[in-house]
Amino acid sequence: MTVLMKVPTALRRVTDGQETIELPEGTVTNALDILDSKYPGFKERILDDESGDVHPFISIFLNDNDIQYIDGLETTLSEGDELIIIPAIAGGT
Repeated sequence: MTVLMKVPTALRRVTDGQETIELPEGTVTNALDILDSKYPGFKERILDDESGDVHPFISIFLNDNDIQYIDGLETTLSEGDELIIIPAIAGGT
């Protein structure tokens, strides 16, 4: 009854270095709430304070599918699913 979340390198300082975290079934919102209670400040790095939506420079994938094309933050997580948070990478000259 677990969902496996892969933590990107940029967020591992918030998760005490954890590369993967097991979460219960539910929704993406539930998962973020659980992560924020265990790792304070996690959610503020993922969600926009004003709108409550995922930051535009963050993508969340469920089993290789972007949640914005499923049910957004209300996307259901089921046993065996893999949740991946991908921060945008920018830079260059």
